[in-house]
Amino acid sequence: MKLKNKKIIIIIALAAIGIILIFAGNQFQNEQKKQAESIDYKSYTKELEKKLEDFLLSIEGINKANVIITLDNASEQVYAQNQTTYDFLTINSGNGESPVYITEIYPMVRGVAIACTNGNNDDVKVMVTKLITAYLGISSNRIEIVGIK
Repeated sequence: MKLKNKKIIIIIALAAIGIILIFAGNQFQNEQKKQAESIDYKSYTKELEKKLEDFLLSIEGINKANVIITLDNASEQVYAQNQTTYDFLTINSGNGESPVYITEIYPMVRGVAIACTNGNNDDVKVMVTKLITAYLGISSNRIEIVGIK
């Protein structure tokens, strides 16, 4: 009777391990999708510039706006590491071992240059500077605004 109970326990344990491996494989596939969908430097910059241009065009007195954003560096992907050996934690995906993806750190904005209608107006400069510092979280000395025709 004890041998039969041990066999049942072993079968249940193997089934549980199989289920865990299936979920881990699905989690790994989801992480691989995230990595593949990771935005690159240029598209991230263009997306920020477009959002900022659209926002500026919604402000009274600004009919045209061109925005250039400079970033510190490209985005950085973060992977799980062992805290004592600093080795990357990996999982076996069937295609070999792959590091465990945690998150992506987006690049910091270094500076913003804006050319907009009424950009020479001091009130517009102050207002736009305040809005950009709030939106991007950068200091006002990293923002330059000029007027355009």
